[in-house]
Amino acid sequence: MLATFLGRRSFAHYGPEFETILAKMILVSQVAHLARRIAANVAAPASMLASGYAYTMANANFAGLVSDSDDFENSSPTRTRKSVGDSASQASDSSPSSPQGFGESLRRTVYGKKLISSLSRKNIGTVEGMTRGNSSSKVEMMKLLEEWEEPDLQANAASKVSIKDILQFRQAMSLVSDTYPFTQSFGPASTRAICVESAEQIFNLLLSKNPNIQQKVPFETLAELAEGKDGELIHDKVKALVRLFRPDRKGFLTKLDFVTSIDNVYRELRLYRANLSNSQQIDDSFHGLINILHYFVVILVVLIIMGFNNWESLLSMTTFFFSFSFMFGPASSKYFEGILLIFVRRPYDIGDKVAISDPETDTSASGSSTWFVEKVTLYSTTVRFATTNEVATYSNGSLARLRIINAKRSPKAIVYVYNKFGSDVPFRLIQVFKASVENFVKSRPREWAQLNGFRATRVNLEFNFVEYVIVLTHRELWQNVGPILQSKADLASFCLEVSKKLNLRYEQPPKPIHLFLDGRYNDQRNLDGDDGSASSGLQQVREMFKKEE
Repeated sequence: MLATFLGRRSFAHYGPEFETILAKMILVSQVAHLARRIAANVAAPASMLASGYAYTMANANFAGLVSDSDDFENSSPTRTRKSVGDSASQASDSSPSSPQGFGESLRRTVYGKKLISSLSRKNIGTVEGMTRGNSSSKVEMMKLLEEWEEPDLQANAASKVSIKDILQFRQAMSLVSDTYPFTQSFGPASTRAICVESAEQIFNLLLSKNPNIQQKVPFETLAELAEGKDGELIHDKVKALVRLFRPDRKGFLTKLDFVTSIDNVYRELRLYRANLSNSQQIDDSFHGLINILHYFVVILVVLIIMGFNNWESLLSMTTFFFSFSFMFGPASSKYFEGILLIFVRRPYDIGDKVAISDPETDTSASGSSTWFVEKVTLYSTTVRFATTNEVATYSNGSLARLRIINAKRSPKAIVYVYNKFGSDVPFRLIQVFKASVENFVKSRPREWAQLNGFRATRVNLEFNFVEYVIVLTHRELWQNVGPILQSKADLASFCLEVSKKLNLRYEQPPKPIHLFLDGRYNDQRNLDGDDGSASSGLQQVREMFKKEE
């Protein structure tokens, strides 16, 4: 019973994450198979399907890889004010200016046209332009509505886990190889350096099909994996490939982008296996506590059955321990609070970034100072400060009543960039500045997910400025704060350069100087022999502001 209970908890907590990682591993292995077939000059889809090197997976569920709605369906309030029909038709043209990396196979399908338009559009219209547009323009009503997330109505997942699911989960974990996690076609990946080397080899094999001067692989090459037996594209698989490799607006992948995508999957897999191993250690510790209680009860029952009178000895022991209860009471309470924190709440895993703070105070809007979780036991947690690499240890009981922010389990990071403009700046220039920022964000699909808003937040006429805030959603979580801060710095530098070009730089006006003179100061100047004309002028000023008695 205890083993089944612990197995259900592990499956409910780690099963969905393993499903997502496994889907990514399958895609990487299929890309490796495709590269090997290209190197063997038999990369036709039909021969690949016949030889078993590519898996169509028509009914497969790419968990976590097809729900990135900000790329295809949903958009921010800023991005949604545009006409979709026109941009889709423009992206589907075979003109030289259209994205060439997606290939004709994607352009011929309706889904491919929508995908290409969503990745390649740069110009943003207005609501007025949509309302007075021609009848052929198709407006997606969902894109005009306010952004909203569906609430999670799922029941307790652990109660629906069967023994079959637990056994399949353990068998799948046992089949993941340490040396060849992405199959032998990809090559060895026992360490990160070896994995990067194998990824570079796969990229060079993919590049051999379409060699070019820019050393980029077109997404059309990878899209061959999404073709079914009837030649139709598997939409979910195309989404999964785009979500995993993130091609640019023209449909190409550089070597750095390709290797980075595979490196992210490798790191997720290693951290996941470390978390699962640590969870098993915690379960073993809990199992030991249950065994102690179990054997204690069994010994009592056996002694009672054998006719020994144990109640007097138990009563004397209870009296002895009661005298020390005031000493060990608070410590025992925190001890069990720590066990409940780790075993029931499970607020973090190994490798997560956490921020610990008082629940009665608000957190910073620019992000919190975080600690890396390095080791978790049933009684204590070892963390490392992300800024200085200082290592500390917490007792789990001391963390039970605090607020724990988990950066890895949080959604994508939301970033704020503030800009000040003079109050006399024309609104037309503000619109030009906004359009420049939108194009800057759209040209970096691997960094920014969407532009959430561009609005005025403060109007200060005393200092003659209007403050605007740019709200964006980054691709990364706060778990990986380095790329977030770099992208934010690049956007701030870009805003500064645009402000210089448009002459929008704000200069704070000089503060006025107030002179306060009294009669004694003037009398002293008269005694020193100063010019009387100046004193008479100041006397007039004093008379103007003289208070009536």
